[in-house]
Amino acid sequence: MNNFWLIAKHEYKRIVFRRAFLLITLAVPIGFAALIGLIAIVQETKKSEPQPIGYVDYTGMVELARYPASDEGMTPIVEFTDETAALDALQQEEIAALFILPDTYPAAPQTELYYLENPPDGSAWRDFNFFISLNLLASYPEDVRHRLIAGGNITVYDIVSGREFREDGTINVVFPFIATIIFFTSTMMASGYMLEIVADEKENRMLEMMLTAVSPGQLIGGKAVGLLAATLTQLTAHILILAVGLIIATPYIPTLQQLVIPWGYVGVMALFFFPAYALIAAIMIAAGGILPDVQQSQQIAGVLNLLFILPLFSVVLIFENAGSPLVVFLSLFPTTSFLTISLRWGVGTVPLWQIVTSWLILVTTTGLMLWTAVKIFRAGMLRYGQKLNLKGALAALRS
Repeated sequence: MNNFWLIAKHEYKRIVFRRAFLLITLAVPIGFAALIGLIAIVQETKKSEPQPIGYVDYTGMVELARYPASDEGMTPIVEFTDETAALDALQQEEIAALFILPDTYPAAPQTELYYLENPPDGSAWRDFNFFISLNLLASYPEDVRHRLIAGGNITVYDIVSGREFREDGTINVVFPFIATIIFFTSTMMASGYMLEIVADEKENRMLEMMLTAVSPGQLIGGKAVGLLAATLTQLTAHILILAVGLIIATPYIPTLQQLVIPWGYVGVMALFFFPAYALIAAIMIAAGGILPDVQQSQQIAGVLNLLFILPLFSVVLIFENAGSPLVVFLSLFPTTSFLTISLRWGVGTVPLWQIVTSWLILVTTTGLMLWTAVKIFRAGMLRYGQKLNLKGALAALRS
């Protein structure tokens, strides 16, 4: 048993202290954090220096006094009585844009918009629309006016899971997709390492020396545990760096303030992560035992990874109909269940029976695949420079 942990410790250090591992571990979350920080800086700049918007009113019904210009963050609006003077102000960059309300407005809801290079940003559009809405609804009672301007905010309650889907909670839909990318990138990277390590040590004949001191089960078990520890280290680093980025950026980005950590999703993904990882590792171990060298192992790794990333090609279908027969099949199939259920969680509810059934199928398949991997690895480990054919693999399984 001591040899098992020595192998696990050796593989952990071997992976973690690789330059590529360190670069990827730091680059991915720092890249996300930098992007969030850039958005926060842009938002803060826009917020602190809003450019005025001008307008010329030929309808006679718009009153600037109705606009709450004193509210913090509101875009300043300037009234012009002369169109020529307004255009001159635009040329002098005293205003960012100029709206012309013709005398046919609002019966004919067309207006003219002038700007120099870039149209008004989203907040300026929103504030000017708010200003016009205040004037168009001025004859209505105050409570009705506020209700019409506020508009609707649809909230969908799922009676099965108890989850809420709000119109202003887009970030909670995006979160599972980001988490899926992070979890699966780390898992796929670890599987590639596993296949490379097994094939490399088989090719340079290190296995012959190692197997004099340990059993095949201890050898591949120790390697798998070491890689799992490295993967968890990478995930922890990703999560910590992204969490710090979110904490820093949330006060400056209103969208992030709507984020609610879906602990149910986190629990389900943790439940699927370990058997999914073990299944990937077992497949890569079996492939490494069959193939004769590292070059062929690297080529087959890309093909094997397709078995796990197929749901990414069905994202459109998942968005349109997350309960379609194909999506349900991908949710139950062992190599695609982890990714499919993660993606479905962002757009709707995954029935409990599908989660339970999928997990049981995944665990059962993983157990069978681990047993198969040990058998094939034992049969192919000493075939230096030779490929283990189908007949030899079947004979190993029957033995």
